[in-house]
Amino acid sequence: MRKVLRPALVLIMLAGLALAGHGLYMQAKAALSQVLLARAFDERLAGNAEARPWPWADFTLAGRIEAPRIQRANIVLAGVTGEALAFGPGLMPNLPVPGQQGTAVIAAHRDSHFAWLKQVIAGDTIRIINPDGRRLDFVVTGTRIAKWNDSGINPHAYGRHLALVTCFPFDARTHGDLRYIVETVLKQDLPATVAGM
Repeated sequence: MRKVLRPALVLIMLAGLALAGHGLYMQAKAALSQVLLARAFDERLAGNAEARPWPWADFTLAGRIEAPRIQRANIVLAGVTGEALAFGPGLMPNLPVPGQQGTAVIAAHRDSHFAWLKQVIAGDTIRIINPDGRRLDFVVTGTRIAKWNDSGINPHAYGRHLALVTCFPFDARTHGDLRYIVETVLKQDLPATVAGM
């Protein structure tokens, strides 16, 4: 019995270490990529339109998102493919971009780049810095949970909105069909009494 039990325990421990190592690798990759993306974005703001975080990068930098109250920031990429989302939040294609009429959408993983969304509350500022350096301040109007295929996000909504989307619940270990949505509106589009929250 011991001859069978010992190898089985060793295999279980090795499998556990492999899973833990993979999780740590993914977290390290996400953190390092944001450092390299931030450098490239700063170069882009300084006038280098061809700035890339690494030579083989095949995506475009869409901006920087900041949550000043909780001191969080991420570089946003154009697109939401699985490969792009491994490096940072992605701006949904074929929808308005932040500052345009309608609702722009930025999505990211709940366990890395948008883990901080659970700390965002109504009245918070969400700042977007566009690649041209233009700064847009959005005010959080609320948060909600919805099914992935029934988000209620209207890209043609009146006004200039930004929705931040991630999977829910935040501590889940498996994929699910729920999404956590932070809704915002461009600060200058709010009535003066609301904008001064």
